[in-house]
Amino acid sequence: MNRFQNKVALVTGGGTGIGRAAALALVAEGGAVVITGRREAPLKALAAEHPESIRYLAGDITAPGQARRAVEFTLDRFGRLDALINNAGIGILRPLVELSDDDIELMYAVNVRGLLSLAREALGALTRSGGSIVNVSSTVARASLPTASAYAGTKAAVERITSSLAVELGPQGVRVNAVAPGLTKTDMSAGIPDEMFQGMVAQTPLGRAGDSADIARAIVYLVSEEAAWVTGQSLQSSGGLML
Repeated sequence: MNRFQNKVALVTGGGTGIGRAAALALVAEGGAVVITGRREAPLKALAAEHPESIRYLAGDITAPGQARRAVEFTLDRFGRLDALINNAGIGILRPLVELSDDDIELMYAVNVRGLLSLAREALGALTRSGGSIVNVSSTVARASLPTASAYAGTKAAVERITSSLAVELGPQGVRVNAVAPGLTKTDMSAGIPDEMFQGMVAQTPLGRAGDSADIARAIVYLVSEEAAWVTGQSLQSSGGLML
């Protein structure tokens, strides 16, 4: 299939995990991708594997001017932007009494402020292409888990931002949706204690943890013409966790 043929995406957190899988899935659908992230090594390695269709830009999305730089880099390399995938995120899962102000600020800076900055900077290009935004949320946006108070707050914000931007940007021809992963095998989930991890698997009706490719398939759907009449939604890609 070529559901992203001749189109261009910007994927944050694109060197590993869900971002990497999303980049590969979009390339497989005929697209070109710019991946960004704080660690250059995995970005460079992935771009080297696909020199015709993937470019990379290392940098911290919370740094002043980085969102604009990422969008300008994409337009300079490929001439257009059809999809912004706000995947970069950080989750610090600790009891509230163990969370520092710096921990809380970092999660909101990456998960919320960085996302908004990128959406703002990308809007002109997305309006010209009739493109879309996909924000990566989490099932914890709608569920209550111990040790996840601040992280869950950021992801609840992502879902409200998604629906609000869908209303605001729809008249400009830009769709905005989110995908909400459940338990997914990534670097972030590697820090979950085994007992909690297995407990979450047990609560998942499909009986397993997801992998990055599961989430990437949902992202491809949301940016494709198959979802042309879909906006303001948060698609649970979770195997039924927490239903």
